[in-house]
Amino acid sequence: MRICGREYRLVDLSLKLEPGKEKRRLEIRRFRYEYGEFMHDIDTMSHIGTHVECPSHYVDARWSDRHGADISEVPLETFIGEAVFVDLSGKGPREAITPGDLEVAEIKKGDIVLMGNSHFTGEDRPYLSPEAAKWLAEKGVKMVGFDDSVSVEAPRVKTLEDMTTHENLLCNGIPIIEGLVNLKGLKKRRFIFIGLPVAIKGLDSFPIRAIALEPAE
Repeated sequence: MRICGREYRLVDLSLKLEPGKEKRRLEIRRFRYEYGEFMHDIDTMSHIGTHVECPSHYVDARWSDRHGADISEVPLETFIGEAVFVDLSGKGPREAITPGDLEVAEIKKGDIVLMGNSHFTGEDRPYLSPEAAKWLAEKGVKMVGFDDSVSVEAPRVKTLEDMTTHENLLCNGIPIIEGLVNLKGLKKRRFIFIGLPVAIKGLDSFPIRAIALEPAE
């Protein structure tokens, strides 16, 4: 596609959802409105499909006297910008993603960082170490995303206090994207990322249409 005189390749990184067939609740009910046109009631969860989690998801749950930004309060520019892909196809089962893995990706302040493409699923997935999550926060990235081949938290997590990746990122105002797909479809290491949720006051998370815009060669 052509934008402002420049050609880009469009890559869809969003999971397509099918009502009634998802693990998490998603139902739609069609009805006719004023003149007979169709509209839908939607019954779903805030964390379904490709979704972004904002600070209130963790901060408000962990501390009763603190407030983290909800979906409507996160600055719009957080959800769009220059992104870098961290390919984890070389990681072993249950292996930690370290600051060293991130340093070689040449991550810059203000980047949106997407990780994935490991060869593992379930409990065998590599995971972001607490040290790596802290490194990302100190680097000043503005959003971090994962596909389902990567675990956001270490396998030992059992309590809110154990969720060190969520703490290091969300407590520093860095939203977390989960459920990305098609990262194998990326041809560039750097690209423009767009992943916009709706602005609903009080909501901790919401599905996004995540896309990558890669400069055409």
